Amino acid sequence: MLKQRVVTALLLLPIVFGSILLLPTDLFSMLWAAVMSVAAHEWLKLSGVQKSISLLFGIVVLNILFVSVWFYPFHAIAAEWFVLVAWLLVIISFFFNPVVRLQRCGSACYSIIGVVVGFVVIFPTWLAMVLLHENSPWLVLHVFGIVWVADTGAYFSGRRFGKRKLAPTISPGKSWEGVWGAIIAVAIYSTCVSIWALENEQHGLFILICIISAIASVAGDLFESVFKRASDVKDSGHLLPGHGGAMDRLDSITAAAPVFAAIYYLAGWL
Repeated sequence: MLKQRVVTALLLLPIVFGSILLLPTDLFSMLWAAVMSVAAHEWLKLSGVQKSISLLFGIVVLNILFVSVWFYPFHAIAAEWFVLVAWLLVIISFFFNPVVRLQRCGSACYSIIGVVVGFVVIFPTWLAMVLLHENSPWLVLHVFGIVWVADTGAYFSGRRFGKRKLAPTISPGKSWEGVWGAIIAVAIYSTCVSIWALENEQHGLFILICIISAIASVAGDLFESVFKRASDVKDSGHLLPGHGGAMDRLDSITAAAPVFAAIYYLAGWL
């Protein structure tokens, strides 16, 4: 399993780096739309949608939305909506018991909730990544860096110090010590990036944005876990050997990217 994860990661890294840094924004937006369509397909199946025609309809509607927004002056869509969506996910993840609620509401209700939530999660992620890429491809890579560093910090800190469970009914393996490890790791990482990349003196604000985005990434991971737990599955799919599905790799990005883009926008940098 570990060997599969490492091999898959080594194959994906040059593709991810190349697509972000080498493609113009037009092509990047189309590629990202394709990636998010795969994630949407997995999410729809996770939500109980099984009929091929229904899955196809959902993907077509999502891509019509992508195209419509791209040709619309999409810069006018205020990034404040991103932060609203992302923090709604945080509130749901931490202050309710959504697993129990979803399991009680019945299959039809669960499917409707899942489909609606899927669109709410996936569309702002695509829009945030396109806006960031248009501003600078390095910002997109930086968001991925935040998530990767946070995951690594949480993993090692959780294994070494983890005692207090973060959300035992949703993801028993996560601990508060892991969250603190993620925050510390991202603080160090973003400090290095800030010193290296920023020409102005707003280093503190940049580091704070990165830390908030890292916290949001934890919430995004938990939120997908809610639906996987309710559906009684381990992974959203089997596309990536050793890693699961596309949504399993993007769950943290779906919260981190909109939050980062929103606060970056509010700071007047986007």
